[in-house]
Amino acid sequence: MRKFTIDEAERCLPKVRQLVRRAQRLQDKIAYVLETNDAVAEMSSEGGFHFFMTEQVRVNREFHRLYHQFYDALLKIQEMGVIIRDLDEGMVDFPLRASKEMFLCWQLGEERIDFWRDASMCFDDRRPIIDVDAVISRVK
Repeated sequence: MRKFTIDEAERCLPKVRQLVRRAQRLQDKIAYVLETNDAVAEMSSEGGFHFFMTEQVRVNREFHRLYHQFYDALLKIQEMGVIIRDLDEGMVDFPLRASKEMFLCWQLGEERIDFWRDASMCFDDRRPIIDVDAVISRVK
């Protein structure tokens, strides 16, 4: 797993922001296709893959094209080493270089990375980044 310094995470942020927004837009488009078309066959796997089929080839092609683009955006985020915590809310974590499992936290709409959390904390309990130096010094 890739580990980030604060500066490295900040440098990745513009691309992460772009990919999160893209994935959200694609997710909305997929939902619209599902809501506005009657399925002949529809199922979801445990891994999150959704299969959808209508009698209209054009609709099927559009659904699967959007689905492919959606997963491509998620894969690009994952390949950067960034963890998506909640796509709907635009919450992501950057694993932090430290001796215990800690994360730099960012949410869509925030200008920069201003928060951190450890593995035992939920996203809502994150702490301001000014505290991270004290925490890292205690775990070394």
